[in-house]
Amino acid sequence: MAPTVVALGGTGVIGSALRNVAAQRGYKVLSLSLDPDMNLPGWRNRFFDFAIAAEGALAAFLASALPEGTPIHAICNIAGLSPRSISEVAEFAAMRDAPLAQVSSCLLYRTDGQASIDEDVPTLTADTADFPYIKLKLAEETALTAWEHVAWRILRTNHILGRGSLLGCIPDHNRDPAVLASLRAGKPLRLARRGRVRVSFIHAEDLAAAMLDLCADPSTACQIMNVVNPESVMADAYFCQIATLLGLPEPNITELQPEPEGFWALTARDTHFTSRHPAVDRLTFRYDLASALRDTLLVGEDEYAFLGGHMRDRLQGR
Repeated sequence: MAPTVVALGGTGVIGSALRNVAAQRGYKVLSLSLDPDMNLPGWRNRFFDFAIAAEGALAAFLASALPEGTPIHAICNIAGLSPRSISEVAEFAAMRDAPLAQVSSCLLYRTDGQASIDEDVPTLTADTADFPYIKLKLAEETALTAWEHVAWRILRTNHILGRGSLLGCIPDHNRDPAVLASLRAGKPLRLARRGRVRVSFIHAEDLAAAMLDLCADPSTACQIMNVVNPESVMADAYFCQIATLLGLPEPNITELQPEPEGFWALTARDTHFTSRHPAVDRLTFRYDLASALRDTLLVGEDEYAFLGGHMRDRLQGR
């Protein structure tokens, strides 16, 4: 029997990528999401509303969908579950001896001006975190790390690209639904430091592959790891690359001074995220910046315009 990969939040940008990667490796996928029930060869999605589920409902749902004896390769928490739901998933993982991977954020570090951030840099605390998104991610991590006898992995990452994601990596064009229209119209882009800011990124399929690879490596159990493309990029080159892929001239980039206390100012820091974990060094990254942006643009410009600001709102805690 082919092992199953469980995707909690399995129909978004990362979940769709996980479905593709799992299929390539011969795994079945069970997805839980707000999308309707659907069955396809090797993949099934089940509607589940994490936000309103009663206590114990998620664990019971997983136990029903994955009877005893069903081999589980990995349980992947992509959806940003509440601490209570994370505890239920962790308890289920403990009972089934299943590896558990949780996507988190590299924004949780207390950077203090360091240019390169690995896992040895101190993490913010609930008292020192200034923004709802960061407080939420800290609470999610705390809920999982409390389970000492679960083989969990936390993957901190940054600026995820892929079909369905919004483009734009620093102020004033972070996750900007209108960035393609602005480039088409020849509007100047207002960027912090005129775009001379390093950005760490990853394509969703590389992140999905990392979840599966790290869950298969016992040395990564109970570890927090930075998982981003090894090569950081400059933000101005990022936007110029988008213009090139659209067949447009390079944009005129002007200076922006973001508010120092605002959430988006965090993404205006010149920072490169790295990892000290040997298992992360062994990961394979298929997508460089050009191919990651090219794949993101495959949704088409009309479809992109309808993606809206959901990701921006979620990052800002709304």
